[in-house]
Amino acid sequence: MAKLLNEFDYAAVHAQAEYLLNNRKRLKKSAIDRYMNYFETKCAGSKAEMEKAKQVIPGGIQHNLANNHPFQLAIEKADGPYLYDVDGNRYIDFLCAGGPTILGNNYPAVREAAVKQITENGSVSGLYSPYERELAELIKKHMPGIEMFRALASGTEADIIAIRLARAYTGKKHIIRFSGGYHGWSDQLVYNDNGKRNTMKNGIPTDCFQNTHAVPINDIEALEAEILKWQDDGGVAAFMMEAVGQDSGTIPTTKEYHKAARELCDKYDMLLIYDEVVTAFRLGMGGAQAIFGTKPDLTVFGKIIGGGFGNSGGIGGRKEIMEMLAAGISAESETKVKVGGTMTANPLTTLAGITVINELETKNVHAELDKVSDYFMRGLADISERYDVPAVLFHHSSILHIDVSGLAHVPYFVKESDPKYWDHMLAAYTRYLEFSMALAAEGLIIANGGKTYFPYAAIDIVDDALDVYERVFKEFE
Repeated sequence: MAKLLNEFDYAAVHAQAEYLLNNRKRLKKSAIDRYMNYFETKCAGSKAEMEKAKQVIPGGIQHNLANNHPFQLAIEKADGPYLYDVDGNRYIDFLCAGGPTILGNNYPAVREAAVKQITENGSVSGLYSPYERELAELIKKHMPGIEMFRALASGTEADIIAIRLARAYTGKKHIIRFSGGYHGWSDQLVYNDNGKRNTMKNGIPTDCFQNTHAVPINDIEALEAEILKWQDDGGVAAFMMEAVGQDSGTIPTTKEYHKAARELCDKYDMLLIYDEVVTAFRLGMGGAQAIFGTKPDLTVFGKIIGGGFGNSGGIGGRKEIMEMLAAGISAESETKVKVGGTMTANPLTTLAGITVINELETKNVHAELDKVSDYFMRGLADISERYDVPAVLFHHSSILHIDVSGLAHVPYFVKESDPKYWDHMLAAYTRYLEFSMALAAEGLIIANGGKTYFPYAAIDIVDDALDVYERVFKEFE
């Protein structure tokens, strides 16, 4: 069973996670068999497509979000709050492409702006477009820590440039991050020490990890100790954190930790970097930093900056730091940090981003999302109580944390040196996969039992979504 937790109360989340791991339930075998049969009989087109894809695409998929169980669904159409697969099945979309489609799929104002741009002006020129300035001005207007903004093609690129800038600005070499945090796929930042290190380092020279270090979440003493550890060995250039905590806030940060981290960065002349790839403009117009009331020196942005369109991301921050960037190959001073990207800030993507941000503001979208997300999560807590299913339930606005497996919490309660560590991880992972499979078979898509986002387009069907979760929760034993 579960109650709705406060998203800033890490102690309560931690305690409920421990209860979940000790009392976790699983779906009945009869339910799992029925859901597996759904995929075999109702998703035959997707399965056939998967087999074809495996012949030309390694593993058959190209993004982890598509790694559905028991096989990926081939989506033919995304519209409003729904996704439609090649077999004609309709699903409520609580994946939202990993977060950026805040307004919903194929949102009319964004679609119309994009179509007009393509038909009247073209999608790309390779040269400057005024949309670049307009988008930067909007981001500066709304985000507390942004004085200048530089567009990039992805959140991964933005994370790369963030640590490069931090080292160039401070003259120091070490980077500290959360254990288990995620900052893209670059060699230096894919590292973490939460039990995945060995599987994540294939193909990466060990030397790439020597200047990247991880600390436990919400442990300010551990952070300061790590800073001091490297003071006489090049010093720490930056502390980088997912603003709401590990995995879009599954392991949430506290307001007190943000304040203390800011103070430590100032004390030791290092930069504070917020990774807001998921949270910028989803939690509110000012992102997570407005909620926590702490100004980072640099902020990393992701797909939301392009309104869900490709080649979108960026970095923003204090003017004196951002002015160290130079576009591409430049004759400027050796002190400049070079950065390029042919498709970066293309007119189509920047216009889509501008349109989304303006829609969010003028329609007061976040107030409605906050209200309906709270309604949904309270309803889900009631369902958990009704069917006596232990869960960790809380939400950062429309980022919903609905955990019945405890996967992300295992490393906090079981040491990797414990012989049963991987047994615990496998058991949690299995529940994780089964939960997402069950939801999909009942008509709702999330990312493998994990990331769950509420789109603005789904406000009118919130009770339909609750019905899906109830059908799944009642199948636990």
